[in-house]
Amino acid sequence: MAIAAAAAGLELVGSWITGSLALLGDAGHVGTDAVAIGLSLVALHVSERPHTPRMSFGYHRTEVLAALANAILLVGLAGFLLLQAYGRSLSPPPVQGGPMLVVGALGLGANVAMLLLLRDWARRNINVRGAFLHAYGDALGSLGVVGGAVLIALTGAFVLDVIIAVLIVGLIVANAARLLRDAVGIFLEASPAGVPPQEVAEAIRSVTGVEGVHDLHVWTVSSGLYALTGHIAVAHDATVARAAEIVEGVRDRIRSRFGIDHVTIQVDSFPEDLIPVSEIAGQSKG
Repeated sequence: MAIAAAAAGLELVGSWITGSLALLGDAGHVGTDAVAIGLSLVALHVSERPHTPRMSFGYHRTEVLAALANAILLVGLAGFLLLQAYGRSLSPPPVQGGPMLVVGALGLGANVAMLLLLRDWARRNINVRGAFLHAYGDALGSLGVVGGAVLIALTGAFVLDVIIAVLIVGLIVANAARLLRDAVGIFLEASPAGVPPQEVAEAIRSVTGVEGVHDLHVWTVSSGLYALTGHIAVAHDATVARAAEIVEGVRDRIRSRFGIDHVTIQVDSFPEDLIPVSEIAGQSKG
């Protein structure tokens, strides 16, 4: 947060001094980093609260709400910058390339530092991934500012500043789209990335004693927290003890292969002359 806030303040002052819209865009992007990291921090603390009877999964999805808020913030920033870029494109004001280069280089260093701090954690948490994507987009934006400053100093083509600002808007929109996709997917209880339901069903069917799988649901509660419910068919003459062994085997298989700890399995045992097991298994494939 300190790095992001300092970099945003520096680039904001630099934009005022140099007249650069690209620096202003980068300052806004880095400024939202500080807000994003703050939201992430609050969400992480809230998500650690114990679950209650009313909140049976606890507050884990607070992290997803923070990621969604970050995405909306990015979309708002992109809209503001596009309006500014349009106004300046009609009559590009002069820009001081030298000071713009210095401030852009300092901003790039700050963004690289944030990337290094967040990189490993972002792989495991959608909330932190939001802050990481902010910093990643900022690093590319700062790189564009540095390159544009060099070109402006050499050519005096002030319109390049507007072009770079629009490119930064593109980066912001791309990051917002990725965050929205991930957050909405979790809210809609989509299957986790890398955990195809068909592979889960096949893994369950491979457990000795399982003759069919149906009504299978796999979804993401929050980053790294997955849940599964489903029905398995076993031989109609299986004892209660044998059915319990099969269920435990299914849980072990799912836990070891897909990392899903919250598994609820219901056992169905029907005489084959009433409901053939092959028909139940066929339902799962559909």
